[in-house]
Amino acid sequence: MSEANTAIPIIDFSDYETNPKRIAKEVFNACKTIGFFYMKNHGLPQDDIDHAFELSKGFFDLPKEEKRKYLIKQNNHGYSELYSETLDPKHQKQGDHKEGFNFRSFVNGKPYAPLPQVFDKQTEFLAKFSKSCHEVALRILEIFAIALEIPEEKNGRAFFANKHDYDTSAEILRFLKYPRGGEAEYKEPVRAGAHSDYGSITLLFQKDVPGLEVLKSAQEWTQAPLIEDAIIVNVGDQMEIWTNGLFKSTKHRVIFLPEHRHMDRYSIPYFVHPCDEVPLSPVPSRYVKCTEESRTANHCMTAGEHLRSRLDATYDYKN
Repeated sequence: MSEANTAIPIIDFSDYETNPKRIAKEVFNACKTIGFFYMKNHGLPQDDIDHAFELSKGFFDLPKEEKRKYLIKQNNHGYSELYSETLDPKHQKQGDHKEGFNFRSFVNGKPYAPLPQVFDKQTEFLAKFSKSCHEVALRILEIFAIALEIPEEKNGRAFFANKHDYDTSAEILRFLKYPRGGEAEYKEPVRAGAHSDYGSITLLFQKDVPGLEVLKSAQEWTQAPLIEDAIIVNVGDQMEIWTNGLFKSTKHRVIFLPEHRHMDRYSIPYFVHPCDEVPLSPVPSRYVKCTEESRTANHCMTAGEHLRSRLDATYDYKN
């Protein structure tokens, strides 16, 4: 699909250093309407993105019994089997038609937990790629702060970035595979149930096969097509809470398409989270309304509390 045929804004970050206010204006409009945008000129080398997809395929091609040695636990690291994650539990009859592998941050270049050999021998690359995604996210978060005109005495453009530490936050690099076929035996019209993301923002890399849809209005879904050299960025629940509903954490899903009958779909999201102890109180912006309830509350939910509640409702953890 061409760039002209998408309802999701396409925003060029090429003059991030010289004209951030222009970018901030476009990002502000995207985030308070549809909650999604495409990021062009993001700075990540295409060769690195392609290599990450190659590693993803290499892992998912392994025998099931080998992959199950690394099953995901409550630490949110490891392998999730087909149907083990249910993103829309109120409406889904069974789990999502996908497999995943979650990487926690590589602190000092080391993996959070032992990795399968296909990943372990590429630890240096995976650590670099994960950290590079984090650095792209920090640029986006700086643009958010500029867009919201956060005062300098409240850390200004660094307001969000300072609360996202790569080594200590719950950020996740995730490899996903939606296996081809499966329509006949699968009980749902979608591959990944309608959901919003849990953190502050998400970066998404797509390849070869589309399928992502975004809830444009109460009843209307719009496609998020493949656009060359662009990352999809979306607002997460924690950013919506932080901005008291100004920025929209929009529901999205992955649907079956004719291409899925004979092609696997791979994607790579990078989930960006504030540090666990960060309170999700309304940000100091003239655009963000602060209610009396939020001003006088004895306890404000932290990012860590919010994430734990969402993960526990989503995963069927196995021993």
